[in-house]
Amino acid sequence: MDDKDLQYFLTRKKKLENQAIFGYIMLGISFILWVPLGAATYGGAVPILLAGFIGGGLIAGYASKKFKDLSHEFKSKYLIKEIEQIYPGCEYDPRKGFSSEEVYGAKILKRQDRYYSEDYMKGVYEGVAFEAADVTLEDVRHSGKHTHVVTVFQGRVYKFQFNKKFKSNILINQPSFFDGLLGWKRVKTESVEFNKELSVFSDNEHEAFYILTPHFMEKLLELDRKYHNRITFSFINNLLYIAIDTRVDTFDLKMFRHFDESIIDDYRKQLNDIKDFIHHLNLNNTLFIEK
Repeated sequence: MDDKDLQYFLTRKKKLENQAIFGYIMLGISFILWVPLGAATYGGAVPILLAGFIGGGLIAGYASKKFKDLSHEFKSKYLIKEIEQIYPGCEYDPRKGFSSEEVYGAKILKRQDRYYSEDYMKGVYEGVAFEAADVTLEDVRHSGKHTHVVTVFQGRVYKFQFNKKFKSNILINQPSFFDGLLGWKRVKTESVEFNKELSVFSDNEHEAFYILTPHFMEKLLELDRKYHNRITFSFINNLLYIAIDTRVDTFDLKMFRHFDESIIDDYRKQLNDIKDFIHHLNLNNTLFIEK
């Protein structure tokens, strides 16, 4: 693995941004001058303007493609070292993700027209096996002759695996998420506050309370508030899934966006979310361990 520091990526980022700007300027000038200069020269300047228009587009397109390559290089050669410092032995693949079948099967997200997933992580922390990946869902909407794409979900999905199978499958989501699931029942807890902020569905109402203790529900509420009502939980067999709609493409370099050590600190905080979930929800305690 090449040893490339942050300054290398900052320098490359700036260079590609300048190339893109140059291409856009060529495009803009050629477009603006097309009619007046073309008319003034009786079409004589059109070949030059056309060359500028095409050349500018090619330069901007090339810079954009190389920037995507740089983003992948950043994740696969720099970010992976940050991940390994926090989670030794963790597997990370920026181009891999969760399958749509798994995410939809976990009930945490509603099926949409388009599904994307990347930035996959897999490891173990304090005896708890985890996986995580970015997920983006898009809905293609048609109105007459017009079609537009709406991003329904963009964020991070987490998966925690346990040795013990849950006695019931449970979905905990926002009240506006959907009305229910076939074969599942709405569960009302004794907490009025919890019932107002989160909806619970289960395929075994009685056994659901084995997991939904008052203390555990309070922890779920704290996470719901921390992530501004954009979090969903599902307990399926021996797996806990958590989906957070952050509206952020987590680790990608962004063209023309500020980037320095402070952004790396933000990445570290996001990576530590896995630790926070395990500690906050006590996922390594006896509730989730086979006796």
